[in-house]
Amino acid sequence: MGKVFDEEIVTLKADFMKLGALVSEAIANAGQAFIDHDVAAAKTIITNDHEINHLQIHIEKRSFEMIALYQPVTGDLREVVGILKAVTDLERAGDHARNIARETVQIKGEPRISEVETIIATMARGVSEQYDASMDSYGTADQAKAKETARTYDQKMDDLYNNIAAPSYQAMAKDPDIVNSAIIYLNVAKDLGRISDYSTNICEWTVYLATGKIIELN
Repeated sequence: MGKVFDEEIVTLKADFMKLGALVSEAIANAGQAFIDHDVAAAKTIITNDHEINHLQIHIEKRSFEMIALYQPVTGDLREVVGILKAVTDLERAGDHARNIARETVQIKGEPRISEVETIIATMARGVSEQYDASMDSYGTADQAKAKETARTYDQKMDDLYNNIAAPSYQAMAKDPDIVNSAIIYLNVAKDLGRISDYSTNICEWTVYLATGKIIELN
């Protein structure tokens, strides 16, 4: 079983990292499309979301099959379980990137608040960096980097969310014409915040992969 299982694990990890790259691209492109008011790019992200979903389903199915067929133990089991758990976080992060793309389409033609969009741009770039750092830590099972990534970004992203929410609510109170835009800003901020949360989850699965311990890093 050893050689065959090792080959299966290599393939499973490669598929997982491929999914991670697809989600990374979706996150970066969704943030940029919103910042650039690029509806065409947003629609492409929405269309391509099915590829993320299909690969997630394939990875989950293969993970369950490997557990049933090979009955791995200790470190081998940890690798399969880690992927099985983390793949859900990747897919959900991709869902929120798709949501941002949809919001890019929805806000087209609505009045905009430039100062809020500047903060959204900062948060979008930060969330993309956080996600990529989280995936890098997972790929190398680097628990020190995982912990540092969570520590660096968690509070920063929470603060940026609040900096988007406060002026959005204020704008709604002052001008009825801005309500739709402000609601979309709040939704984008929430989606970015959830991607940040899933990135932290990936860091937690990195620690599990390296140590076998399940911990919270937020």
